[in-house]
This record gives sequence, structure tokens and C-alpha cells, in this order.
Amino acid sequence: MRGVNDRSRTAFGLPGELVLLSHKPQGGHYSAHPDVAVAAAEVGELVLRGRATIIGTGTSGSGMRLDDAEPSGLDWLDDALDQLRRKVRRSTGAVALGSWFHSRGGVFKRYRTRMAQGGALWAERRRVFGVEYSKYFPDSDARTALVHELGEVARQERAADNRLALLAAITHGTGLLRELGMDRSERRVIKSLARGERLGEAVDATVGAARAAIVVAGAAAVAGGGDGGGG
Repeated sequence: MRGVNDRSRTAFGLPGELVLLSHKPQGGHYSAHPDVAVAAAEVGELVLRGRATIIGTGTSGSGMRLDDAEPSGLDWLDDALDQLRRKVRRSTGAVALGSWFHSRGGVFKRYRTRMAQGGALWAERRRVFGVEYSKYFPDSDARTALVHELGEVARQERAADNRLALLAAITHGTGLLRELGMDRSERRVIKSLARGERLGEAVDATVGAARAAIVVAGAAAVAGGGDGGGG
């Protein structure tokens, strides 16, 4: 089946966009529950591509139904599809969103590694007290373009499409808006989008329903504990 996808600015879809936004321009990343943000973006991407549908409502009642398990040829997307196949219950063909978030620990670092190999991020080897580590830096042009798009939506200079509606909602949910330099009025607009109050005709009803469930389940996942933080 075909989804309602709007073009992403990265080769890694919404998850890649969240990874870029989560990285500081000067290197490192904000510890705003990055695994939860990326896992939520995976849900959004699966919905956008027509691979999954959100069913039910509320924290305990929301689930993700697998609609199309055919391999995509994209390793990051097929990884998510494989995990979804393993998690779905035979009786419903779906997995609770809370269970999905719990199963995606470490997903932020996995995307970061893939994106560094593809050039969307670059790693610099460093040593502190004899211990080597990698510090990651985002592609500045790609990250700036994403921040600009969200800013246009926040200033009501452009209408949100399917992708931007989900990106705005997930970014709001992870608490990144202040880090992106948005003022109070801009954050208020994004918050209202996350609540479904400013969704226009460009946003498909299926995506609108997914947005609501992702925000609720993501908030519950954040409240339930951390996810790795880090540099």
C-alpha cells in the first residue's frame, strides 16, 4: 500500500530529522530523551509510508498496527519493520505504543552511526584522561534548513504538511524547542499543533490521529525513565 508521505530533508526520514535536530551545532547532543524522540519519529515515518496505522486512543489503548511488512531496501526502515513484525500480537496484528518505545532503546545511537557513514553527521575522535570517544557534529546546512522550516510553521508563514505536523509534534514533546531558539509565541504555536489545534487541510486525517497518539505515548515513555542521554 502507498502512504501519505511528504518529502523528508534526510535520507533517513523523520528519524534522521530528529537526530539532526537533537545534535548541537558545536558538537554533542541535547539529552532530551533522544531514544524516545527517534522511536516516536519511527512511528511517524511508518505511518507516512503506509506501513502502519495507529489504532485505539489514550496511553494504554493506543497501538500501532502493521499494514505492510514488505522489505523497503532501506536498512534503517527495514530494521524498524523487522522489530514491528516481532512485536505485533497475532490476535490484533498490532503492538502497544508503550511496548514499542520500550523496545527501541539505543535507537538514537544506531541512527547516528548510520548517518555518520552517510555524511549527514561527522565524527571527531577525542581523548579525555586517556579514554577515546567520538564527538558528533551535524551537517550544518541540513540542520539549519530543518530549523528554518519549523520556524516558518511556528511563525505561521507556512502551513504544516503531514511531515511537518509530525515533526513539530515530536519536537515539542521532546522539549527541544527552546534549544532551537524559538521564542514563547513560536513555541505556543508548535504546542497547539502538537495538540491538533492548528492542523489544516494539508494534514491527512490518519496522520492527525497518529500525531495525537505519538504525543501521548511519548510523554508516557519520557515519564517512565531515561534512555541513554550522552555525548
